[in-house]
Amino acid sequence: MHLARGSIVAATSVLTRPRKQSRDATLQKADTLLAAAAALIAEKGFEATAIRDVGRRLEVSLGGMYYYFASKDDLLFQIQHRTFTALLAEQERVAEQPGSAEDRLHRLLVGHLAFFARHPNEMKICTFELESLKGDFYDRVLVVRRRYFRLVADVIADLTGRRERKPRGHDRHVTLFVFGMLNWAFMWYQTSKDGPVEAVAAEMLELIVNGAAPRKRR
Repeated sequence: MHLARGSIVAATSVLTRPRKQSRDATLQKADTLLAAAAALIAEKGFEATAIRDVGRRLEVSLGGMYYYFASKDDLLFQIQHRTFTALLAEQERVAEQPGSAEDRLHRLLVGHLAFFARHPNEMKICTFELESLKGDFYDRVLVVRRRYFRLVADVIADLTGRRERKPRGHDRHVTLFVFGMLNWAFMWYQTSKDGPVEAVAAEMLELIVNGAAPRKRR
């Protein structure tokens, strides 16, 4: 999982260059460890995965793991927070593009499915292991999740013509139905079997807008 890390001021002094290189190497190593941790947790579950298991997979000592992560809970938080922050950033850019409500919803569906296809382990963890986060870790991830929910809910509201300060009733249910379809895609979606994400998103959009019955029958 790779998030945008922000700009790093260019070093003009030879003495500062090793620091930048060291910072980059540290971030890259953290990304590698998080990817390995996501694969293990997706396979075994959070409770059954020890932080030393991740280290063993990449031949990193337990002390080395604690250099990057304060605890096993911090490791899980980093996976979820990075995942949702990256997904939200991509989807916000998608939602800003012009088009009808149907066009924008289709792009959001494609964006979510494409992100899942690139990061299946992380997305599985975000679905199954949210309640494994506690306290401040849970709250910080929840803030990002709520922003993403509202982003999609606003597009649903434009689709139904019911703009409200807070999604409720019908629009809230439709938004939850949409996330229900998206969040469980990892249980069945395979590109070779189900086709490209654009086609699957188009089917989802048809279901959301027109229902399951073929148009001729309606």
